[in-house]
Amino acid sequence: MPRLDAALALILATATPLAAQDAYFQSYDAMRGEMDAMIMARETQALMLRFGGADEMTEVQLDNLDVQVDQLYPNRLDNVALIRRVEHDNGFVQELIAYWEDWRYLYAYVFYHVRDDAVISINFRFNSDFAKLNPLF
Repeated sequence: MPRLDAALALILATATPLAAQDAYFQSYDAMRGEMDAMIMARETQALMLRFGGADEMTEVQLDNLDVQVDQLYPNRLDNVALIRRVEHDNGFVQELIAYWEDWRYLYAYVFYHVRDDAVISINFRFNSDFAKLNPLF
C-alpha cells in the first residue's frame, strides 16, 4: 500500500499555493476539537485549509490528497490519543497525536502558540508513518 507521505511529497513538489484560512482558535480545546473532528471524519481539505497546511497546495492537489486519504483510511478514525507533548518557553507547544481504526493509524503533528487572546497553529502535518513525524521533537 503506498504511503501517505510519498503522495503528499509528490503533491507538494508541484504546488501552486491556495489561500489558507488563519489558523487562530479561541482556546486549546477549540483547536483540538476542530482537529480531532476533521481528522476522525477524514475531512482532509477542510483540515489542511483550517490548520494552515495548504499554503503550497492547489485545489486539485487537495482533491488528490483527499482521495489518497480515503483510500488509505476507508473508515472513520474513531480513536485518538496524545502521544507526545513538549512545552517550550513563552507558550510554544509541540504535539504528536495518533488517530486509528482497527490497524490503520494516522499521525498528526501540530506546533502552536498559546497566547492570551488565541491559540495559533503555526505548523501542521499529518502522515501515515510515525517515523516521519516523531523526529520533529
